[in-house]
Amino acid sequence: MTSKYDPARQVLIKAREEVLNELAVCGQNGGTGRSQNYAPVLVNIQQAIDVIEKLQSAPQKSDYDRMAAVRAAKVAKQ
Repeated sequence: MTSKYDPARQVLIKAREEVLNELAVCGQNGGTGRSQNYAPVLVNIQQAIDVIEKLQSAPQKSDYDRMAAVRAAKVAKQ
């Protein structure tokens, strides 16, 4: 099942691959200076992917269900 989050997830996965490739190049060149710049970016990208996956696995409510919940909350508030 595809969702509206799939394109964002795919972009983040591509970005993660690019960052990993850059880290590999840093390692091949024997340097660690640039890798210190890439590591936090890699962590942030992975966290964003995790968030999207959680959103995808969450049960989706229809607009009708959301409006019913809003109406019920208004009634309970009175």
